[in-house]
Amino acid sequence: MDLEIHIENLKREIQEKQKLLAELEENLKSCKEQNELRKQYIASKEIIDYVQERSGKLINMSTIKRWTDEGYLGEVIDERAQFWALKTKQGKKRNLYNKSTVFSFLYTKGYIAPYHDILDEVQYCGDNRRLQATVISVRLEKGRFLYKLQLPDYTVLEDVDEMRLEGVEGDG
Repeated sequence: MDLEIHIENLKREIQEKQKLLAELEENLKSCKEQNELRKQYIASKEIIDYVQERSGKLINMSTIKRWTDEGYLGEVIDERAQFWALKTKQGKKRNLYNKSTVFSFLYTKGYIAPYHDILDEVQYCGDNRRLQATVISVRLEKGRFLYKLQLPDYTVLEDVDEMRLEGVEGDG
């Protein structure tokens, strides 16, 4: 009889653990999905840091607030409400803005610019190779600067992300 009771208790524990495992797997899935979606947004402080990093220009929170009030930064999202599964910083409410909208505004107003200009010589780092190239065009799309490059053999590479490029010594 003790063995039967022990078996029943063990079966119940296994069912509870399987239920817990399913819940944890669902939470992990939500975290991963929200983490990917969060990459499309930028917080007020991140905007300030990004502008300073890209252009050396200093802006402050009151500037961000004014731009928000005037609608330049698009829809405002509460980070905790939208991304409940992610661990967020304690303290005040954090507003998030869609990167595409923010970067388009900042680019139009001259607060950010691409790292490389047309006709700059660059190193393309991709596909386990490094290639010398010349920038023939650049555009801002979905919050990223994308380049069209021409290689020395006249091959053209389209939609190259800025993060895959390095400047060439003596350029700029």
